[in-house]
Amino acid sequence: MVATRALFQPSRGSDTEASLRRTIRDLVALSSLPSIWMKADAGQIAGSLAQLAVSMLDAEFACVILRDPPLEIVHCHERSIASPIDLARVRERYRPNSTFEIHHGNGRLRGMCVPIGRDLGSGLITLSRRSGFPRDAEQMLLRVAANQAAIAIQRWKSEAQRAEQARALEQLNETEKALYTFTDRLFRAETIADVYEAGLDAIVRILRCDRGSILLFDNRSVMRFVAWRGLSDEYRRAVDGHSPWRPEDKVAEPICIDDIEKAADLPEELKAVVRAERIAALAFIPVFAGGKIVGKFMAYYDAPHVFAAREIDAGIIIARQLGFGLERVPGEEAMRRLASIVETSDDAVISKNLDGVIQTWNSGARRIFGYTAEEVVGKPVTVLMPPERYDEEPEILARLRRGERIDHYQTVRRRKDGALIDISLTVSPLRDKAGRVVAASKIARDITEQKRAEAALRDSERRLQDLLAAIPAAIYTTDAAGKITYFNEAAVEFAGRRPIIGTDQWCVTWKLYWPDGTPLPHDQCPMAIALKEGRAIRGKEAVAERPDGTRIPYLPFPTPIHDSGGRLIGAINMLVDVSERKQAETQQRVLVRELNHRVKNNMQMLQSLLRMAARQTQNSEARKVLEDATNRIAAMAAAQQVLYGASAVNRFSAAQFLDSVCEAASQAFPPRIKIVRQVASGDLDNDDAMPLALILNELLTNAVKYGCDGSGESQIRVGLANGDGFELYVEDDGPGFDFQSVRDRSSGLRLVQLLARQLRGHFEVGTGAPSRCTVRFKQDVC
Repeated sequence: MVATRALFQPSRGSDTEASLRRTIRDLVALSSLPSIWMKADAGQIAGSLAQLAVSMLDAEFACVILRDPPLEIVHCHERSIASPIDLARVRERYRPNSTFEIHHGNGRLRGMCVPIGRDLGSGLITLSRRSGFPRDAEQMLLRVAANQAAIAIQRWKSEAQRAEQARALEQLNETEKALYTFTDRLFRAETIADVYEAGLDAIVRILRCDRGSILLFDNRSVMRFVAWRGLSDEYRRAVDGHSPWRPEDKVAEPICIDDIEKAADLPEELKAVVRAERIAALAFIPVFAGGKIVGKFMAYYDAPHVFAAREIDAGIIIARQLGFGLERVPGEEAMRRLASIVETSDDAVISKNLDGVIQTWNSGARRIFGYTAEEVVGKPVTVLMPPERYDEEPEILARLRRGERIDHYQTVRRRKDGALIDISLTVSPLRDKAGRVVAASKIARDITEQKRAEAALRDSERRLQDLLAAIPAAIYTTDAAGKITYFNEAAVEFAGRRPIIGTDQWCVTWKLYWPDGTPLPHDQCPMAIALKEGRAIRGKEAVAERPDGTRIPYLPFPTPIHDSGGRLIGAINMLVDVSERKQAETQQRVLVRELNHRVKNNMQMLQSLLRMAARQTQNSEARKVLEDATNRIAAMAAAQQVLYGASAVNRFSAAQFLDSVCEAASQAFPPRIKIVRQVASGDLDNDDAMPLALILNELLTNAVKYGCDGSGESQIRVGLANGDGFELYVEDDGPGFDFQSVRDRSSGLRLVQLLARQLRGHFEVGTGAPSRCTVRFKQDVC
């Protein structure tokens, strides 16, 4: 309280003297207000002023209205507590330095308006029921009190501003220190993790937030968390990939949300996730690096937060520095890796200026040329050249000044010990930021051993060509596309023409045919197939026609050629003339057919004699033996007929053999016996013909005797299949038999078993119905 009630009580005596004395006392009391309000704020000053006006003037009400800071305070006399004043009505009537009357309760109130300071919206309104209110002295007292309050409020505002400025200056100093620390840590950061850690420290410290995170676009342009503090796994999973910007955006401004609950533009689903993490306010700050947006950092607050302009500016500075760190550290890591690569390279890596003076020198250069860096840096590069090569350097420098690159230039250089070495040079211009050529980098590779290897390879190729030329067979090579790359003189003689290297394709011959005379296109010849399918071709005979019309049968041997990496690089082919072999085979075939013809005639004569003897004998046992012998001779004659008609000299068709022997055997069987050939495939050696014919004859005869019941038509099924070896079988519908129990009684089955062993096979008999006898054997087939 500023004054007591007793201070303003009227004294005895005349009204004028009492009023004057009371006014003087009130003025004296008012003079002490500045010291009383020294530590008070605007609200305390306004409340004390309203209470003073009511107490000092014995008024009913006193209202204080302030515009800066915005404040309204009403104080009423204790006798008026039961009837509060309508402040809105009073506020409407306020006019500085004016009086007014209003109805209140059962009477009227007279009001006095006194301004507080120079703000037209701020003032003191005092209301009293007394008639004649306010008197002049009361107006004076109210103005003095209002002025004192205005001075006290202005002093409070000035002190508050100074305090705020001091706090702002302190925060600014702290921010500057934090930014300096952040910048220093970024400068010293050696890994990207160091950049993230420094960034999170700066975000939390400078923006005074509770939590923070850093997110970057991945290689699929999706924003991902890379570093964070105080965030749950659930929250990060829920918002991972969310971003208000895209990588291609050129402009991105910070986004600040003071209060999540008041963020109308935030989707309700995302708002729920943020609310569950107990985040009340947050800021999105874009991060740029290399002139493009690469990510963002987030600042999170546990309570609503009003983002000041200086905070946003500080956030932009953090983002800029963070982008610098994200760009610098990978760049420096790349530079360190590059420097390590250069230093550890086996090649000489040298830089020189446009005057040809050496500026840098790596360990590879020391190894190749023998000089240390201290011995050559600062010297002209001609120190590495033999005198006869000095004229190369001006031309190299001229091309560099024009911005040209020199690739794999092979030349000779001189070592420190004077030895000359072959090197391959690659020289590239180095440009400054403006694109001007300012220096050159040179990579020198010692190719002395390579030159020696190339010379050795050339010698080897020459020897190989000499060897190929000495071979009497036609030999040529092609590239991977089939273009002729080499041929020997034997190939020229074979083809009757000289092929054109690089033009002729697939074969050196003029025209090609299959053995049956069908034209063979060059792109379908064995050499073409070998290149297209990447495999060697063998056993394919063809016929070449020379330009003079003569034809030569030959066997090609095309073989693909691969490099060390397995890549097809060409093929080599040898053409073997088989004309003489063909003539020999023809002569052999004539002799074999003559022999087969004579054998067939002899067998037919023998078969006729046996039949005649069987008809003349009176002994039934002898007749049976002679008939069996006749049937066996007939089977052998059928086999011989197949050999006589075979196109090959030493092989015959299994199908033709099976048909011929079955036909011969059926001549001795009743008409109701039907022999059905089920399967027959492959070719067999001539040596196997007779044993197989006898086996088949015995098995057919056995099937007729024991597998056919003699009533109606009977069927015997025969096959000779080539799978995993050959299998000859005879099958009938009889009940079958046990081979071991009948073996001793059947000379025919013993003969079958003996002949199967001769074929290096074995004989099997099935015991169930239908009855099936099988001979399995193997042989090498073409």
